[in-house]
Amino acid sequence: MIKKFKEKIKKHFQEVIELKTTPHEIALGFAVGTAIAVLPTFGLGIFIGILLVLIFKKLSKLSLFIAFAFWNPLLLILTTTISYALGDWLFSDLPVLNMKFKILNLIFTFTRRFLIGNLIVTAVFTVLSYGVVFYLVKSYYRRNSIIYKTVKASRELVQKVEKA
Repeated sequence: MIKKFKEKIKKHFQEVIELKTTPHEIALGFAVGTAIAVLPTFGLGIFIGILLVLIFKKLSKLSLFIAFAFWNPLLLILTTTISYALGDWLFSDLPVLNMKFKILNLIFTFTRRFLIGNLIVTAVFTVLSYGVVFYLVKSYYRRNSIIYKTVKASRELVQKVEKA
């Protein structure tokens, strides 16, 4: 089952790379998908992604939606935990606001810590995902370009030898 899953993922990445898009467009699509997936969009992420794809034509649609599949849902548990831990560390010394209802104090404290931590985590993961995907796609293009040129040159050589 895991082997089949790996093959499907490999096939999807192959489809993304074989499109006539630049490494920048593919990496940008994945980075935007990462940002949308990691930010707490409360179920609206897919609609935001569709809207962005319609607005920005150069954005790689397939890599954006692969980023959704990559980040959801298991990795989001990790990013949510990291987001709150980072926010808790940043705001640990801040005094708690005292509102009339205790539940409002808890909501405000949790929300502030989580959202600020999440913004930082999202920014870091977005930049890292852009860099990693850009590097992988660019190296794939280079490697296959060399292979393609070698195969083409060897075919031409074989044709010349057969004609002689």
